[in-house]
Amino acid sequence: MGEMIAPKGLAGVVVDKTAIAITDSEGVLLYRGYRAIDLAEKAHFEDVAFLIVNGKLPSKSEKEAFIAKLKSGFGISEDINRVISILKEKDMMRALRSLVSMYPYRSKDQDDLMLEMASKFPELISNAFRLSRGMQPLNPIEGTYAERVYYLLTGKNDPKKARYLEELMILYMEHEFNASTFALRVTASTLADPVSAFTTALATLKGPLHGGANAEILEFFDGFKDVQEAIVYVDTQLQKGEKVMGFGHRVYKRLDPRAQFVKMKLRELAGDSKVVKIAEAIEQRMWEKKSIPANVDFFAALYMHLLGIQEDFYTPLFAASRVFGWCAHYKEQLSDNKLIRPDAQYVGPTGLKF
Repeated sequence: MGEMIAPKGLAGVVVDKTAIAITDSEGVLLYRGYRAIDLAEKAHFEDVAFLIVNGKLPSKSEKEAFIAKLKSGFGISEDINRVISILKEKDMMRALRSLVSMYPYRSKDQDDLMLEMASKFPELISNAFRLSRGMQPLNPIEGTYAERVYYLLTGKNDPKKARYLEELMILYMEHEFNASTFALRVTASTLADPVSAFTTALATLKGPLHGGANAEILEFFDGFKDVQEAIVYVDTQLQKGEKVMGFGHRVYKRLDPRAQFVKMKLRELAGDSKVVKIAEAIEQRMWEKKSIPANVDFFAALYMHLLGIQEDFYTPLFAASRVFGWCAHYKEQLSDNKLIRPDAQYVGPTGLKF
């Protein structure tokens, strides 16, 4: 077979098959065949996590066993808490990446190990934030997975706001061969263990062109006093040929349905407030000027802010949701594995003498 030259960034290149998630021809994100926004609106996090990892919605007994498995992974080693206190790492993604890679997991079975890792993400994030700032860790509450996560991030037991957070976490859970997932699959293809693969994914997710984007958008909004000032900013950025944070997506060229769902929920939380008006004005201006849609991060940053979640948690929360997608992709990669090792087109010098 002759050499094939792929476009930079592998845009439009199909590199493998997957049964986990896809964006269909109508631009709708599907999880194992179900519309992701339908699942966000009608299902609970545990149901969707089971679906993503196992390929089907759980029965009552399967859901109970899955929740019990997750709960068995709750709790953080005191040795790890001491490490957090010594390091005092303020960058939560750096902290999470390091803690996930060094944690003394108990599970020997690979599937159990991945769920143990996933179950620890929220508490590792919370403890890393609090201990690095001289506060004591929170004692987790009983409740749904989302209620527990909301409490660990805010210190508040608020089932209503936890449900709003749950909807966003479901939409964050999976998105086919995104950068962090593909990086995980490259690592998995070498037959590296799940800890190594998840650490690779976390390192990739940290970048501002991927998961790190949502952490920068709130600062972007804080600078605007009214709609007109926001529009002037957009026009100025475009005139300079620079990006506007929260716009553009490799998959969604006309509409990101996840973004529209979060915008709808944002209106429920904030009504017709100034911040919603500014967001919608920026969205409209970008479409008028460049025909580029808002992506989910654009509205999610405001959404999390209104839920009382600090900016430090935005990307780690993405990770705590996406980790269940990573579980599924690790398993799928190994089910029919081939080492991912592309070639490169060399454009450097030749014939040099030493």
